[in-house]
Amino acid sequence: MKKGILIIACLALVGSSFAQTSQHRIGITIGGGSQKYSGDLGNGFKLKNEVWRGGVGLNVNVYLNPSIDVSGYGYIGDFGYCQPHDMENQVVAEEDRCDGCIDRLGLGNLSSRMYVAGAQMRYKFNNGYILREDRRIKPYVYVGVAVNKLTDRMKMNCVGAGNYLTINSGIGVRYYVNERFNVGYNLNVGYFTSDKLDFLSRGASDMYLQNTVFLGIDLF
Repeated sequence: MKKGILIIACLALVGSSFAQTSQHRIGITIGGGSQKYSGDLGNGFKLKNEVWRGGVGLNVNVYLNPSIDVSGYGYIGDFGYCQPHDMENQVVAEEDRCDGCIDRLGLGNLSSRMYVAGAQMRYKFNNGYILREDRRIKPYVYVGVAVNKLTDRMKMNCVGAGNYLTINSGIGVRYYVNERFNVGYNLNVGYFTSDKLDFLSRGASDMYLQNTVFLGIDLF
């Protein structure tokens, strides 16, 4: 009987701790995943498209109130695309079209290293109005801006190297293992305000999509 009461008391204590988000205002997450391109060369966002590059990111999140957080983040990863094309009915094999770069006709590949620094405003659904604050699963949506530095890492005119601004938006979810530690998933889409990074301007906006799995800890 005493053992059962002790277990119930511990569960109650753990459950209540998830409502104390205002007491741990700063959260840090670190993770990694895939980065994909979509634009004039093609759409790498499709589920069947296997063209992706890897990257890692760090996010520092600050609690403002039960509904709103603000955060700053950095990301580094390769960014590129291998364009399938058919010239004079000769289909380029998959293994032969991922080594070069973009030619004058816009056929070829995009290859770069990208460094991202951005800021976000996050809306949390666990705000006491939509979902309870003390739930372990905490979904959110966000909008923000980022500065993206693209470098031609292959030194072969593989990308319009330079600094580019993006408008970002995304969704994510965190699962709290205990009071401070959490794991989660984040989907970030960046919309470039310039259409010159792939040397083409055919009406398709240049974008990137970052899928990130992360580990996090809440501090202070």
